[in-house]
Amino acid sequence: MPKDRSQERIAYLPSRAAGARKLVLRSQLGVPWLLAAVLFGLVILVAGVLFLVKAGRPGAPWERVAPVARFADGTVTQAPYRADEVLVVDRRGGTLRAFLAAPGPCPVVGTPSGFARPCAGQAWGSGGEPAPTARAASPPPPLRAVPVTVAKGELYVDAPRPHPPSH
Repeated sequence: MPKDRSQERIAYLPSRAAGARKLVLRSQLGVPWLLAAVLFGLVILVAGVLFLVKAGRPGAPWERVAPVARFADGTVTQAPYRADEVLVVDRRGGTLRAFLAAPGPCPVVGTPSGFARPCAGQAWGSGGEPAPTARAASPPPPLRAVPVTVAKGELYVDAPRPHPPSH
């Protein structure tokens, strides 16, 4: 008659090991235990590599624009951003700010009082609000300020698309 192994103990605590609380296994754990250990090791390894590769860079919704060195200190620089928007980066006064604007026939530049697009006669105040000019028939749309951050020498912006007005 075959021996019923379901009633057999898998591990036991020998009397002389009671102080140390060591379990003695009576059988091998088998391949599933080995595969599980290898799988968990791989998961930890992949997570560590991803952490090291991405360390210091912001995740979504932040979008990389360009190296910060591209935008000189003390200047206002326009950079392409999306098909229907340009990014105006202001590095004057020891600060770093960014605004979104509609593309135009010439770039947005810095003025003592804010920003301007001279070829179109458009002007904005230092906060991006439209400023009246003699050349413009109507004020331009405001510049939309967006949050910026710098990580590993790269400029990132958090510029979600505005929601269209609902009727």
